[in-house]
Amino acid sequence: MNQAVKDGYLLHVEPSAIDGIVVASTSLEELFRSERIVASDGSLVFGNLNLPEYQRPYRWGAKQLERLLQDLRVFFPKDVGQQSAYSHDFYLGSIILHQVGGNDRRRGQLNIIDGQQRLTSMALLRFLQSSGKSVLDLQFSSPESQNRIRRNLAWLEAQDLPLVDFNRVNISLVVTRSEDDAYRFFETQNTSGVRLGGADIIKAFHLRSVPRAGQDAYARTWESLDELTPLVATLMKSRYWQKLKWRNVASDREPIAEREQIVEELAERTRADGRDVAFRPAQINHDVNGESWQAIKPGYGMRQPLSTGVNAIRYVHHFHELQDRLLIKRDMPELTSFYRYYDQLVVNAQGSMFLGRLYDCALLLYVNQFGTSQLLEASVWLFRMVFSLRLINEVSVREKGVQKFVRENPVLDWIASSFNHEQLMQCLRDYQYEFSDVGVQRNSIKSRFINSVATTLKLHLPWEDMKEMATDYDRQLREVLESFRFVDESLRGDRR
Repeated sequence: MNQAVKDGYLLHVEPSAIDGIVVASTSLEELFRSERIVASDGSLVFGNLNLPEYQRPYRWGAKQLERLLQDLRVFFPKDVGQQSAYSHDFYLGSIILHQVGGNDRRRGQLNIIDGQQRLTSMALLRFLQSSGKSVLDLQFSSPESQNRIRRNLAWLEAQDLPLVDFNRVNISLVVTRSEDDAYRFFETQNTSGVRLGGADIIKAFHLRSVPRAGQDAYARTWESLDELTPLVATLMKSRYWQKLKWRNVASDREPIAEREQIVEELAERTRADGRDVAFRPAQINHDVNGESWQAIKPGYGMRQPLSTGVNAIRYVHHFHELQDRLLIKRDMPELTSFYRYYDQLVVNAQGSMFLGRLYDCALLLYVNQFGTSQLLEASVWLFRMVFSLRLINEVSVREKGVQKFVRENPVLDWIASSFNHEQLMQCLRDYQYEFSDVGVQRNSIKSRFINSVATTLKLHLPWEDMKEMATDYDRQLREVLESFRFVDESLRGDRR
């Protein structure tokens, strides 16, 4: 971070090449004081710093702050009266701003598009160094940001802080008056610190398309959703793993490719019409007298096309709430039996982390489509189908292998294209696979999985004869699973 800044130093951006974008080199003190800054084309950057609602929360912690302090300690002395040993300024990097309003005489608003983490952290240092008399007025509406600021101030107060001359902290500004250009820079810029995730970017993309009167409310809605990474991964599987338009999902070990896919699917490919449309199946009922009535399930379709703004935000919110109730909070008392078998067959049996993710995606798609009244029966047959790969494979279950398995056996399509629960059950009952006895040696992952399933469902397996096991396991499993239909029916009777 610490490097020389020569007079007239600018980013490697040719301002004439991008209409409406200017660059400028200035000090952090000038930016914090909202002074007039001369840009590369002679125009003025003049405005008060502001955090737009679509910005992610302030998330730097002690690790990032310590790295920043180490650089600052090298450059700036600790004692009053001492001079820095360097003739050049301290370079903090580039900041991307979106200028709204203002002119040469009147301050506008400088929305921080990229650089919030560094600017906020430096503002905290300035606040402490000025004994709380800093003039910078940044408003943080996110509770997460407010809590992080309080913790970071307390942490910084306990550190050996350098005496920073903010007139000698240089930054390069990229300033645009176009919100689209600002977002494009926000998406592609990769600065030090906490890397932007796909969920952060799609939030920014859609909040900027919400009418300004509603941005605060939708920003609060988004922030209330907490960690979205698992949900977004589930949505991507559902939307990408379709037989007719198959696309491989990037591994979470490939964060850049994963991020690009999320942004493309859930932001860039959304329609610009701004309409909030929920695509749901409609059930038309006819009685003997020819009278008809229509029933439509609430919510959104998991694979439906999305529009920019409110539609995409409500879509994510809908599935977050569904996932939260079904698999995290577990606040549906009628699903006690389902939770018991979910824990025993999926969590405790440890068939595979990657198969578990596919299974959760299938459950969410099923409940969104058909509700929970017959979930227990559906869940155990989905378990048989999804975790059959654990029995087909001779050794391990890998991420790429799961992707190949779903492409050849499109269980998500079976759910999405079925008109009712019974039609899906027929697909699941018709599914066949070949049990491989390779890798079923004593205490292997495969044998432990089989033994856990057998214990839960009270299967009596011929462990002494692996050839017989290859046919007997699934025969016994199917017989037990057939009984779950009656459990669901009795539970529905109790609720009635």
